[in-house]
Amino acid sequence: MNNIHTILSMVMLACCALGIWSPMREGLVRNLSQWGPMALMLVAMADTTVGPGIVPGVVWGLLLLLTSPLPLMLLPKDRRGGMEIHRSLSMVAMFALLVTTLPSAASSSSVHPTHGHSGLGGANPALAVALAAAVIAYSIVLATRTLRRTGRGHRRHASASLEAISSAGALGAMILMAV
Repeated sequence: MNNIHTILSMVMLACCALGIWSPMREGLVRNLSQWGPMALMLVAMADTTVGPGIVPGVVWGLLLLLTSPLPLMLLPKDRRGGMEIHRSLSMVAMFALLVTTLPSAASSSSVHPTHGHSGLGGANPALAVALAAAVIAYSIVLATRTLRRTGRGHRRHASASLEAISSAGALGAMILMAV
């Protein structure tokens, strides 16, 4: 069982890392509002699944929730689109899965328990899984749409589809780790 958790953790982290590449390729400074929150999500997922966890999972959850609107809020309206909505929704879904899989204080004798996706605990795990499933479905739809030509005859770079699919992979791995 531990080997499966390790493999799923590696898949999730690889998918999170791939998700950062697309907004970074559009400019480190110009697109900081896009890749910055995604990088925070990668660090949060790495800290909560690998090793003892430097920051408590609930703090990571709060940071994810607070930064989730940034991909939309910090861009001019004319630059917002499906990918920006997708990034915000992905962060909210990761937040929901993270906080519903935190071990309860009663179930752990350590002062600083690790997240480790140790089974669905907390309140409303079914809603968190439903939200994640909806974001996975949106990711797949968005990935297929980004490959099609737009009205001006241009296509988005294939990295946008890769970003959407990688988000679906990360969320899927988190769901599997939680059950």
